[in-house]
Amino acid sequence: MKTLTQYIIEQKGDPIDEQWLNDEKPVMTKDGRQVIIMSIDYENVPNIIKGQVKMDEKLFDYEWDDTGLCTKAVDQLGNPKKSVESDNLVKAV
Repeated sequence: MKTLTQYIIEQKGDPIDEQWLNDEKPVMTKDGRQVIIMSIDYENVPNIIKGQVKMDEKLFDYEWDDTGLCTKAVDQLGNPKKSVESDNLVKAV
């Protein structure tokens, strides 16, 4: 259980945790793109977070593991690309 001090020091850009996702708090990519979490697959280990990332005016499907590490990414045209650190999930407070 977190103390009051730990809640106060949570900031935009901090790594996500399971409690953050369970509370349905906002997340974003590390480079600031908006993310909508669609579902979390708890049957796999590590859990798979499925969501959509907003780039320009379009939404693209992405996947992350339960630590926020991107496992499936696409470019602005929707073509698969190798995920980079800026695609990882972080807290958006």
